[in-house]
Amino acid sequence: MPDLILRWSVGLQDTTKLSDFKNQDKFNNLIWLTKLSIVSFQKWFPNAHCILMYNGQDFDSFKQAFDSVDLPIKQLEIINQTKLFGFEKYINPYHFIPQGVWWKWVPFRFDKSCNEISIDTDIICINEPKDWYKWLEGKEEIVVAPERFDEIIVNTCGDFHKHPVLNGKMPINCGIVGQRQGCDFSERFFDITKEIRYGYTHDSLFITEQGAINIWVYSLEMENISHYVLNFEKCAWIRDFLYYLEKGVIVETVHATTWHKQIAQLLKPVLEKKVLNEMSNEEFLLEVLKISKEMNFYAKYAVGRQLGEDKKKLEFYF
Repeated sequence: MPDLILRWSVGLQDTTKLSDFKNQDKFNNLIWLTKLSIVSFQKWFPNAHCILMYNGQDFDSFKQAFDSVDLPIKQLEIINQTKLFGFEKYINPYHFIPQGVWWKWVPFRFDKSCNEISIDTDIICINEPKDWYKWLEGKEEIVVAPERFDEIIVNTCGDFHKHPVLNGKMPINCGIVGQRQGCDFSERFFDITKEIRYGYTHDSLFITEQGAINIWVYSLEMENISHYVLNFEKCAWIRDFLYYLEKGVIVETVHATTWHKQIAQLLKPVLEKKVLNEMSNEEFLLEVLKISKEMNFYAKYAVGRQLGEDKKKLEFYF
């Protein structure tokens, strides 16, 4: 039995345009980003049991498309969630039929005897994840990702943003959520989801899931269940990571949230090189700058503005 389970979930979404399976190009982009995410973590956790849960339509076509992406993946268990839904671990834990992000937590825990971490499919590990090792070697029961916002608002927690448990708390991002070996706090999470009026608001379809994770973490904290928040600079959004690299921070993971997935697509060659070819951070930074001159305006702006006062380097490439 492995000591670590890494898990991803992918399927139909109605909240992120890049995840719209009706468009073949976007479908292929989603599969590429998912596979790159998995490969990037397998590089640093070669003995982990990796699981990809699929909750979309036509599992065989998805599997064929996934296998066709030319990235060297290692052991991976791919699970057809929709086929198994209603049986054993996949019995519906909600009072509604899950869609989109809510599928991530069916089941909430695969194996209590292992450390287990859920990772969003748009998070890529670009350097050795030493901050992750710190949690694995520590004592905190839970690990989570930092949120870019510095306060609880509707953008961070959806319909739960005014929940009393979250009053005065720092928001948490649910792109990375893990539990230590021997811990299983799934019952608390699904108790929280009973408060959701699913479908009554747009936020209930998407960002409220992150609000539920925030309440889950902070309500458990009240019972002395501790959590470790990954370092903000090392666990960066893709719109911010160049800024930290330029300052000498060893950024460990980049998160391509919402429309920033477009940046990941435009940086496809250099991201693959970084994941696969032991590229130095200096070389990576220069390659990103070279590619960025070909980007559209918004992507170029999101990349270029990260260099702050270093206008000469920016002007040299642009």
